[in-house]
Amino acid sequence: MAMRSLRVQARLLRGRDRRLHDGRRVHSDAVTERYTETALHFEAPRLPRLLERYLSPGPLALADLGCGDGPLFAALVRGGFIAPAKPVYAVDLDANRLARVTARFPWIQAVTGPADAVPEIPDASLDVVCSTMVMEHVPDERAYLGEIERVLRPGGCAYVTTVYKKSWAWYFRKRKGETVLDTSHLREYTDVDAFFRLVTEDGRFRVLALERNLLWFPLLDPLLFRLGGRFAGLARRQSLLRVLRAAKVPIPGYYGLEVVLERGRVDESERRA
Repeated sequence: MAMRSLRVQARLLRGRDRRLHDGRRVHSDAVTERYTETALHFEAPRLPRLLERYLSPGPLALADLGCGDGPLFAALVRGGFIAPAKPVYAVDLDANRLARVTARFPWIQAVTGPADAVPEIPDASLDVVCSTMVMEHVPDERAYLGEIERVLRPGGCAYVTTVYKKSWAWYFRKRKGETVLDTSHLREYTDVDAFFRLVTEDGRFRVLALERNLLWFPLLDPLLFRLGGRFAGLARRQSLLRVLRAAKVPIPGYYGLEVVLERGRVDESERRA
């Protein structure tokens, strides 16, 4: 019944354009845009509802792959989901962003590197992996999903989000005439059914939940991004930031795709092998 419900949900989310970009680079210039230090990842006032629903009581062994400035960590600490008693990893390409994480949470292990290859994290050692708005950036989606599978214990869960757009979606950023949410994206997903098949192929994961939510754009973000590098105290003034970012408009045709994945459990034949 649960699997049938998920399939119905996926059909309801299906976009008009049934294409799914594969793991190849869409444009050669997509990876040349600098991963800017000045754009702040604003601290989440609370955990995403879907993530919180599937978290077990903590403390949990957890990694945030592609965490940036670590917007989820404070909410995870407040909820008692992470603590120094269990290993927690912050993984990102930018060491400067990771420095902002360790300044607030010295006990979190920072790993500078890509989300699809994290040898510092042992096999099957984590209860939870979070990775928000990263999948559209990685060169190889399957390698990325494979790394999430590797580090999760059997039965462990991953919370993954990415960008989904309708065929008629519009945004002010353009790349070779095509509307894109971010010019550094290697892909923006357009077919929920194909995405479902991608994350479940080879039986590596079971989909526990799949949701699509309209993306909203805070009107003052472009100004705040520009100020971020010069106004060092801005990131610490979260109550002020929430007020400044309250005015938002929907991005036509653009959605955040949220999925909770459970790693397949090891069966007896695998144990004997």
